[in-house]
Amino acid sequence: MLRCELKDINGQNHVMPQLLSLQVDVDEGVPADALYALFPFTPTAELCEVTLYDGEDPIFIGVIDEEEHICESNGTYLKISARSLAAHLLDNEAMPCEYDHPSLSVMVERYAKPFGITLGTDSNEVFFGMQSVTKGTSCWKALKNFCIACYLTPPRISSIGVLYPKGLAHNGVTVFGEDGVRYTRLREVKKRCEEISAVHVKATAGGTYSRPIRNASARERGVCRERYLNAVLTESPMKSADAMIQNGDSKAYAVYLRCDGCLLGTEGNRAVISDPILGDTDGLYISAVHYRMKGDGAYSNITLKRRTF
Repeated sequence: MLRCELKDINGQNHVMPQLLSLQVDVDEGVPADALYALFPFTPTAELCEVTLYDGEDPIFIGVIDEEEHICESNGTYLKISARSLAAHLLDNEAMPCEYDHPSLSVMVERYAKPFGITLGTDSNEVFFGMQSVTKGTSCWKALKNFCIACYLTPPRISSIGVLYPKGLAHNGVTVFGEDGVRYTRLREVKKRCEEISAVHVKATAGGTYSRPIRNASARERGVCRERYLNAVLTESPMKSADAMIQNGDSKAYAVYLRCDGCLLGTEGNRAVISDPILGDTDGLYISAVHYRMKGDGAYSNITLKRRTF
């Protein structure tokens, strides 16, 4: 059972009456998750924070961006729009500075911890190089630039404010089909136009693009899309080429499902599909969950992508 608790600027918590409608959007490609909720009108001071619970477990913690009081002939309502705690990093500018060999712990201490965001790993990698935070850079971009330089992937901050520097956390397994979560609609999409068949790398300043990194699967299937990478300008040339190929593979295949009920909290799970027409499909993970609830029912739109790492 989903329930909402709102906090006002005086620090008072309000356990809200039954939700009239709810929309929650969780997508690894969007830094901050979004929540839109409609309640019967409840008198409160100005609202600033929201927590959505599934039973006793919080599944969304965020800041309220907009609050509306609506009066109509059929009733009065309170409507809120909110974003997860990652919104703080997007909304705040980082102080310009230079880092020499920055570590993950330093970046978290400066750009995540002040906003109540915790680290979801024990690792503390160091980037062996210089990083600049220029005027106008948001806290999110400063942290994102570090993670891309160090891990070749942007970070992910969960709906409850946990930072995963290597991207969406992958825990658990969700099975879709008759023996698992039932779905009412399935759409499988293949985009050959996103795959990269080879990246030609230039490894030395006076050299040529003579070191090809090939995508064997794409080439065997007749995909011809090649790129060139000047590794002299990067810190991890071969890894950068691999990341370009992996990003193309990730964009090239997706499965979209519509399932009854709430699947919030499953993002990152390994996904297995058992379909009578498409057969069994594995090697996927839940990339996005878009939940919708109104008076006539609730459903979740799920996006599955290939696991390429």
